[in-house]
Amino acid sequence: MIDLFGELTAIETISHLIVTNELEECIISIPSPFDSDRVIDLYINTQNNTKNRVDIINGFPFISCDVKLEARILSADQDSNYFQEENLELIKSYANLYMKNQIEDYLYKTAKDYKADIVKFGKYAVHHFLTWEDWLDYNWCNSYENSFFKVDVNVDIISSYLIS
Repeated sequence: MIDLFGELTAIETISHLIVTNELEECIISIPSPFDSDRVIDLYINTQNNTKNRVDIINGFPFISCDVKLEARILSADQDSNYFQEENLELIKSYANLYMKNQIEDYLYKTAKDYKADIVKFGKYAVHHFLTWEDWLDYNWCNSYENSFFKVDVNVDIISSYLIS
């Protein structure tokens, strides 16, 4: 019998795959920086570019995720010129913030709500302990729920399929 903690949304599943370096490609929609009623579709491609690190600070896990993604713009409307450098930078900034927030929300959900290290950050934390007994005494499974997260995201919009 398998115990389930809960369900992940589509973007939480994508966040999980990004953090675990298992995402190959997907399409996400981010809010448009040009019109709050619209979204911009991005084709996301990763190549195992997430670097995870766990530190123990004052007895609590501090988990850092450095995420690098490549993206291509898939959607366009007639009023937006995505080829202008300042517009591409604005889209990149929105994509960075959107993905950072989504990944952080997902990580805090696993720690605070599910109290389960489904990413397996424990494998990064274990080296902080000199002996196996120290690791067992720390009780990672219970300590994980007190984790703090720092997520840095860098989305590189490499080009576009758009035709001018």
